[in-house]
Amino acid sequence: MIKSANNVLYAQAGGVSAVINASAAAVFETVKQHPGVFGKTYAALNGIKGLLDEALVDIDLLNTPEIERLKHLPGAAFQACRFDLESEAARPDQYARILAIFSHYQIGYFFYNGGNGSMLTAQKVADYCCRHGHPVTCIGVAKTIDNDLALSHCSPGFGSAAKYLATSFFEATLDIQSMHPTSTRFFVLETMGRNTGWLSLAPALVKQALPDLPLIILPAERPFQRAAFLNKVAQLIEQKGYCVCAVSEGIKNEEGQYISVEGIEHAHGHTFTQLGGVGEKLGHLVAKALGVKTHSANPDYLQRSASHLISLTDWQMAYGAGEAAVKAALRGEQGVLPIIIKTSDAPFSYTFESVALDTVAELEKTVPDAFITEDGMGVTQAGIDYLLPLIQGEYPIPFKNGMADISPLKLNTLPKQLAAFNPDTSLE
Repeated sequence: MIKSANNVLYAQAGGVSAVINASAAAVFETVKQHPGVFGKTYAALNGIKGLLDEALVDIDLLNTPEIERLKHLPGAAFQACRFDLESEAARPDQYARILAIFSHYQIGYFFYNGGNGSMLTAQKVADYCCRHGHPVTCIGVAKTIDNDLALSHCSPGFGSAAKYLATSFFEATLDIQSMHPTSTRFFVLETMGRNTGWLSLAPALVKQALPDLPLIILPAERPFQRAAFLNKVAQLIEQKGYCVCAVSEGIKNEEGQYISVEGIEHAHGHTFTQLGGVGEKLGHLVAKALGVKTHSANPDYLQRSASHLISLTDWQMAYGAGEAAVKAALRGEQGVLPIIIKTSDAPFSYTFESVALDTVAELEKTVPDAFITEDGMGVTQAGIDYLLPLIQGEYPIPFKNGMADISPLKLNTLPKQLAAFNPDTSLE
């Protein structure tokens, strides 16, 4: 039975990944395979904020080559926002606006491609519309390089970021290894992840090739112990001549305070802590305490946008997440997120299973104790075994004139049909 409102809306939210657009392509291609169920397909530019602004793109106007381009484009092709709806009590106008948009464009299916917090936003939208006489099938599409999505074996986007970090760290290690007798003796790489240290584990994969590597890993799950850290750096430099290190941006001291904070932002009723700079601080600490030359690197956005080094396994997971979301809608599911469930270690295999959005919203999956060495400064074999399957294979991208062919799609928004609305203006 075809729903009275059967058009589709897709949107992207939060920090991006190198494979988020593969999920978008999967949603569009899978929807197109079922013309008897779904009507037109739209995408909101800039996530939920773009939806409030009625900044919509008609996906049916994209041709096959453009959908194919999506599959290897980094960033968010449809612009991902960091914007959450406020409570219905505080901003009922935001919810009424979304209902008006959904009603006007006859949106019956909403696929929101984001992380933990985005799932809560998606659920709020679906609940409000259903309560006000416009049922919407709301399905989450998983992504986050932080790998902190609760219940899921891993998050689409993480494997590619891990592959990039491990490869870059390997390359930098060979540089330090060749220069340390007369130059840099300590190198530290800072990784994203906020309060979870999943990405900081990735450089430990270099030990597969260099088992005697003088390496320190500092995940966010362990408090930073200054004296123990300096002692270990000094010991490794004495034994090997140099030391390399990876540190989570969100690492805290023993009092529970971040080692480094870039700034504090206040917006839309929320407070955001911008992390960064901890690698540089550790470099300065080692240089001052041990009197050696140090270098630090913060790949920042590079680790989440490296389309030239995508893990094929991760790309397949990202495409599968989009496909699984549409299939969940076809089964009549509502308010769910398809997550990855590992089904076999050897060979590595997985499937997608749906869980309720409200069971994963705003939860964080941290690195388990079994993946971190007893001293809190290394990765166990169990951690290595977890990481390895996720970085396997390469997804090739085209090159043009010596550069990656990753020019963005040219997207034109539809003429607005409703009255203007400013999502940043609070009610009086």
